[in-house]
Amino acid sequence: MQHPTDEQLLYFADGEMAAAATDHIRGHLKACWQCRHELEEIEETISECVRYRKVVLDTCLPSPPQPWFDIYPRLAKIDELETRQRLMARILEPLTAIWNRPRRWAPAVAMIVAIAVVVQQFREAPSVQAAELLRKAVVSAGSRPRAARRIRIRTRTLGLTRVIGSSGTPAKKSSEADSLLGLESLFQAAHYSWDDPLSAQSFAAWRDQLPDKRDEVTREPDHYRLRTSTESGELAEATLKLSTVDLHAVESTLQFRDHELVEISELPDAPVPSLDTPNRVAAAVPTLPARPPAPTPLSEALPGLATPGEELAVLAALHRIGADLGEPIEVTCTGGEILVVGTEIGLDRQQAIREELHSLPRVTVRFSAESAVQSPVPEERSSSRISVAAGTGPLQAEMERRLGGRAPFEQLADQVFDMTDQFMSRAHALRRLAQRFPAGVEAQLTADERKLLEELRQEHARAFAENVTGVEDRIRSALGMTFKEMQPVSAPGLWQDETEPLFVEARNVETLLVAVLGTSPDQINSADLPAKTAASLAQLRSRAESYEHLTDR
Repeated sequence: MQHPTDEQLLYFADGEMAAAATDHIRGHLKACWQCRHELEEIEETISECVRYRKVVLDTCLPSPPQPWFDIYPRLAKIDELETRQRLMARILEPLTAIWNRPRRWAPAVAMIVAIAVVVQQFREAPSVQAAELLRKAVVSAGSRPRAARRIRIRTRTLGLTRVIGSSGTPAKKSSEADSLLGLESLFQAAHYSWDDPLSAQSFAAWRDQLPDKRDEVTREPDHYRLRTSTESGELAEATLKLSTVDLHAVESTLQFRDHELVEISELPDAPVPSLDTPNRVAAAVPTLPARPPAPTPLSEALPGLATPGEELAVLAALHRIGADLGEPIEVTCTGGEILVVGTEIGLDRQQAIREELHSLPRVTVRFSAESAVQSPVPEERSSSRISVAAGTGPLQAEMERRLGGRAPFEQLADQVFDMTDQFMSRAHALRRLAQRFPAGVEAQLTADERKLLEELRQEHARAFAENVTGVEDRIRSALGMTFKEMQPVSAPGLWQDETEPLFVEARNVETLLVAVLGTSPDQINSADLPAKTAASLAQLRSRAESYEHLTDR
């Protein structure tokens, strides 16, 4: 049997041994007289020490300067620190071994860093691209002079055409229909501009105020597509299409949280009227500006002055590339030069126009901010806003019934409005030719120049007649009326004299078509409107046919 040492017995007497060791020694003491005797001697020695301290030291030594502090908490902290250090050593030991062998871990760390960088770039790149693209689009829009432009807005139940204001003035708003007011309120609740909903500035202003957003930017051959979605606000997702030429907004789609989908698109450039005048069913008869006095005969013209023949050559060149139908381009003769001024023209289109005109003498071409003269105000057109709203009256309801539903009616309205824009563009082109080349000026042109002028007006007249006939054919079934064959309108005069009556009748028909297809019933007298529209269309077709034959003379 192994006896405990004196040190172990001393720890036992002081109570400083662990519980298991204490139980073991206590059991040994019960069976071992020798160890019990040694333990008694140790306890007697301790008792003598305590007695000596009380009798001798406590009475002879001075009192301590301060109470003894408790050493055990400090010892416990030391033990805890050593435990932690041992734990950290066990953790760091394998890491230190790995660190000392960089060839094993360096490639893995480099790959992890590269993956993290790529993931971060993919997360941030769309937002950075979107912000930069919108910034450039806003700057580009601000550098161009603002002019009136038309946009088409479509929802599931509403279709309308709005005119966005010009020369820095905000677009005027209409509250004529409850559906339009509801749509405007929806835009306001989403903090999206209703004054100019199709613009990079409005899209950027909405996007910048979002607390959270996800962007996606894609590029297609002729445009950029920017899509932004968010979990906050009334507008869940918005898509903006920007032209790659000059970054102007051409199309937008807005998806609201109430599942309302709004599509906005840019309509082709065309002269538009002011929004201050409401739609009326009336034949607005514009007055033809006074004809300029006949110019000095060419034989007496001063050397260096631009001739009507040279101006005609410019108009013919613009016509060859389709730049004389609705585009904001004006041609004026100022002394010795022919000035071609264009506004809101894309860069590719500018290049095409310059290439077409560069070989012609005395021609100066200017675009946008380059323009040294103020562009003439476009001629007034009818219908500041074409609104095809659901359930606007019995006339539209009857047309929907004949056509087989709302969708066919809207399709018909779109076709009619597009063809109306086309024949009005031709009417404006013919009117411009009549004003620029009255009979006195035409007589001074050479034979080749007169032939060129005749070809121009013949082409416009043919296209005008075809579009009018197309409108008449498409609207006949919707109105449920038989269009009477009209006797050809007698046109014994010069083509210049017959152009203005043709233009006036075209404007009258355009106004009636807008009233039939695009206004609310409280603005029109629907009882006689179909008959009046049918008669005016037949009259215009008859005059167009006579005018076309007149130009063949």
